[in-house]
Amino acid sequence: MVTRLENFPTELFFSIFDYLWAHELFYSFSNLNARIDIIILHTQLHISSENQDIIYSPHRVLSLNLTSSPICLEEFINLRSLTLTKCNLDNLIQLPPHLSRLCIQNIDLPISNTKIIFENSTLINVQLNLHHKLTFYPSILNTDKNFSNIEYLTINYISLNDVIELLQYLTKLKYLHISLFGINKQKITNFSSIPTVTRVICLSMGISFDILCTQFLSIYFPNIRTLSIFTSYVDQNLFINSLEQLLMNNLRYVKKLNVSAQFIINRTLTTNNDNIEAISTRFRTAFWIKRNCRATFKCCNDDPHIIRLYLQTNKKTRTRPSRFLV
Repeated sequence: MVTRLENFPTELFFSIFDYLWAHELFYSFSNLNARIDIIILHTQLHISSENQDIIYSPHRVLSLNLTSSPICLEEFINLRSLTLTKCNLDNLIQLPPHLSRLCIQNIDLPISNTKIIFENSTLINVQLNLHHKLTFYPSILNTDKNFSNIEYLTINYISLNDVIELLQYLTKLKYLHISLFGINKQKITNFSSIPTVTRVICLSMGISFDILCTQFLSIYFPNIRTLSIFTSYVDQNLFINSLEQLLMNNLRYVKKLNVSAQFIINRTLTTNNDNIEAISTRFRTAFWIKRNCRATFKCCNDDPHIIRLYLQTNKKTRTRPSRFLV
């Protein structure tokens, strides 16, 4: 029995079209036959800046990707995903009523827009890749700390103080991906932990690893399952001790670990191999063997006295089940 494209069920067409941008959809499937044209007419669209020559109804748009100043978003009543790249947000007053994902790239984010984002009750996934450091003032938000439903948050440029202030409003957060730059030790304020967070990815610059562990990771994320840390120059002994204490006393549920740190090695030893061997022995103890972690090292090409450590949880080997087992 021969199956033709036009005989596919309507639901299958909707599933296929959901993977295509609007211009790809129209250029590939329009005018094939009357039935497919009717299906396209009722398909929700994914619009990018390449779709300027396509005529569409705003209420049909499911996702929108813009690289220019945003148009009037009030008409996009069914919009679920919005990506703004290099756009001027001065005229952005409110977000569409059902928006669940917002990605902002290469933009200076005004404080008024910060308020709009973190007071929005429909957003689930927020990604902020900004030109400048995000500064957060609690006074810009309402006093009610339970309005945000954000579960996935990415910020590429923020201080440790600001992210701590922000976390108190994100009680439903599950995933946090941040790049930390700078800290004011005198103004750190501690709030209650966020037990819903299970995955953290953290790039730390200008913050000691000890403070990152004791003032941040150990306090706010007791139930982390997946932890990734990327940091710059650290004292190797202090780094290893802090990491072991963090995993032993605070983050006991970590199953997947990915840590990258940079050391200045002991110049009194004769070769790099001697330095690497001296460090690697610290990761051959029962503590690390039990956690199934593997340490690898890479020497810096510009300076032979700088070594970068990569500490990762080994992937579990999956054995193929026997076909004879019942």
